[in-house]
Amino acid sequence: MRHLTRVQAVKLASADRKIVPLLLENPGAHWEATYDKKHHRWVALLEPKGALNVLAQATVFERTRSVKVNLTDQQGPPRLTSREAYVIASRSARVRRWIGQYSDVTHSSDLGPLRVWTVSYYAGDDEIAQVHVQDSTADAYEVWTGPQVGWMLARGLPDAYGRKVNRGFILWPMCAIFLAGLVDWRRLRSMRTLDLVVTLGFVLSLVEFNHGDIFRATPLVYPPLVYLCARMVWIATHRRQRTVRVGEVHMLLLIALVFGLMGFRLGLNNQDSNVIDVGYAGVAGASRLMDGVLPYGHMPDKTAKPCGGKYSNGDPKAYIQSNGECESPIGQGDTYGPTIYLSYIPAVAIMGWSGLWDSLPAAHVTASAYDLLAITGLFVAGWRLASGRIGLLLAFGWAANPFTLYALNMNTNDALVGALLAWTLAALSVPALRGALLAAASLTKFAPLALIPLFASLKHRLATLAGFVVAGLALLSMLALDSEGLSLFWHRTLDYQFGRVTPMAIWTLPTYHPGWPDITWLQHVVQFFAAVGVVALALFPRARKDAAAVAALGAAAVVGLQITASYWFYPYVCWWLPLVLAGLLLPRAAAEPEAAPRADPA
Repeated sequence: MRHLTRVQAVKLASADRKIVPLLLENPGAHWEATYDKKHHRWVALLEPKGALNVLAQATVFERTRSVKVNLTDQQGPPRLTSREAYVIASRSARVRRWIGQYSDVTHSSDLGPLRVWTVSYYAGDDEIAQVHVQDSTADAYEVWTGPQVGWMLARGLPDAYGRKVNRGFILWPMCAIFLAGLVDWRRLRSMRTLDLVVTLGFVLSLVEFNHGDIFRATPLVYPPLVYLCARMVWIATHRRQRTVRVGEVHMLLLIALVFGLMGFRLGLNNQDSNVIDVGYAGVAGASRLMDGVLPYGHMPDKTAKPCGGKYSNGDPKAYIQSNGECESPIGQGDTYGPTIYLSYIPAVAIMGWSGLWDSLPAAHVTASAYDLLAITGLFVAGWRLASGRIGLLLAFGWAANPFTLYALNMNTNDALVGALLAWTLAALSVPALRGALLAAASLTKFAPLALIPLFASLKHRLATLAGFVVAGLALLSMLALDSEGLSLFWHRTLDYQFGRVTPMAIWTLPTYHPGWPDITWLQHVVQFFAAVGVVALALFPRARKDAAAVAALGAAAVVGLQITASYWFYPYVCWWLPLVLAGLLLPRAAAEPEAAPRADPA
């Protein structure tokens, strides 16, 4: 277990007698630190303000808290030759095992500007392994194989994705609180308990993901996804009377827990969270809109003019853009719907943006707003569809779920999908409004488009369609900012997503492992049946649907879409969680819907 934080490691390095003079001579110098899990140490590079070189490297050993400093001589010759760097990199047992699966492996060794050798191994044109060797110490401190080469997601970096949420003292108590608050303690041996346990089943995958074993983590995602999809279809098509009781004591405990969890979530976000690419993309896209520029095709990208210094791996932090600003690149940050970029505008207008991928306070505020919007939306949905106590139960389900906290602690935009779908359920008895909210949800990350046939099967479909069309056109009106807006929108979003090959799905994982069979054909078969199932929701089941059935079928459609996709990540639980919670926990009457109008607003 790691004992030193990045801040503590930097503090120890800064106190070293060799470093103190450098800090005095270079005001504004800063540290870039990475953690070496294998050797339990921090490797930190001291960089001067605005320059592209490095002043010193400090290695901080966790167990002894000792510091080893190497001053960098940028003018002298490198210590290692290209051949020596390759020999050091090839000593790694991980590298030897991995490249042993390939034939005709070639390699290259390049010395970067920060005196770090990058040794790359190739099978044909594909880079299959990469090792970083520090020239000054002759240490191989980073070893990546297979999908880890091109995908940070596959490297097992819990501090980069979720931070303290991955720690056992937060993750497991959150799971226990989620179960304890939602199970029926009078009937523990029931399907409700199993359903809730399976909803948390992605934790097993997350543990492997944090260890960097993507070939275990990715397959473990699918059993709970398949179960939830099938279970939601069964709930929707087998209407049975269901009583959900929330007693006085339970209600008071839920109230205390919801407010306590909300404070904990927002506090953790403020004190120990980071902003990954999707959050940064939202801020950059909102800034473009505020300047009257369409985000699609105009996001900050790499140019020939680097600026803003360099990261510890030698990559420039930012580039001069066509607007003359120094901005961090996020070239593929325009893959989301218009709702995403519009929703970041208030926070960016108030808090501003430096142009760099820094702490991004606007992203923190917006992600926190999504979280609160989802919690309140679920409460209002439960209150309108059943009672205030059921609303409290649904709100608690979001607040206690570890994966919604995981998304919040990375400041992603995924909670907006769940929040809008929660409010869509809340507006289920108002056709035009439910259509408008569905349009807003569909123009976030597009998965809610799968709900269109379902909502077309409900009463007052024309009013629903009108609300959907009006809201959709209003959101898409930003495309008029560019003469090629529609084309850019299609190619930068759906067209790009359809062509992605990632290690985050079993369908495309064989691309990264020579021993795995190609099952692309099976993906196409599953996609066909999923598409048929989604379209069939416009006609079946023919019986009038109560609110629980609408939520369950909606959950099945979104989960089914995730099963067939070529990319999946843990924050995507936010997309369907409100629908699953409503499908599992809304009371149901055995009589016809007319006999229980509050439970059947659709």
